[in-house]
Amino acid sequence: MERLLSSAVAAPHLAGGIVELGAGTGLPIIEALSRCEASVPVRGFERDPDSFRVAAHLVAAKGPPGYTVEPGDFFEQALDGPERIAVANPPYLAAPADDTGTPELWGGESGAEVTCRLLSGPYDVLMLMVASIADPLGVIEHAQRSGYAVQDWSVCPIAFGPHSCRSGVRGRIDQLRTEGRAFSTETDYLLAGVTWLRTGTADPGQADVLRRVLTAGAEPGGT
Repeated sequence: MERLLSSAVAAPHLAGGIVELGAGTGLPIIEALSRCEASVPVRGFERDPDSFRVAAHLVAAKGPPGYTVEPGDFFEQALDGPERIAVANPPYLAAPADDTGTPELWGGESGAEVTCRLLSGPYDVLMLMVASIADPLGVIEHAQRSGYAVQDWSVCPIAFGPHSCRSGVRGRIDQLRTEGRAFSTETDYLLAGVTWLRTGTADPGQADVLRRVLTAGAEPGGT
């Protein structure tokens, strides 16, 4: 988020502010805006009532000017706003529809459904978290078909936690690995923060590097 706020890619699109899917507690945006001393308006949406109450309290207590968090569904309330930049850590756990365990973390049966829905939206710039266990190659292809080019990315390993180890989730992830749509070891996966710019043309160089990184160290269906 800090890199996005200071990037030349975002600068021409900041006039309308930034909109956020899934504000959570609000703390990541509060800290990023404060460290960057940024005054850009950011409008977050959070549909989980408990998370929204925490976010509203933190924003009121120490939120920087211009940051607001609203209750409700991003896709119902945010798409027609003035913002040309959207940021999100969208839910990306895959599971059968009848065995999600944690609906607020469910990204559909591929794990990538919310991510691809964002990439089908109206935004000029998107900064999204992309998981190697949630059809990352399909996400990159969908982004390119939607006219987005990879501009920036960073990646880190994430250990499988209790939610991702639930039988329905882990079983579906293992199935995706067998299909070549998820990449992980038995203990961890990769999570990338990716900034896309809608240019109308693909950026095969950056996208190819991102593909290689997100599939490195694991074979589909391997250990």
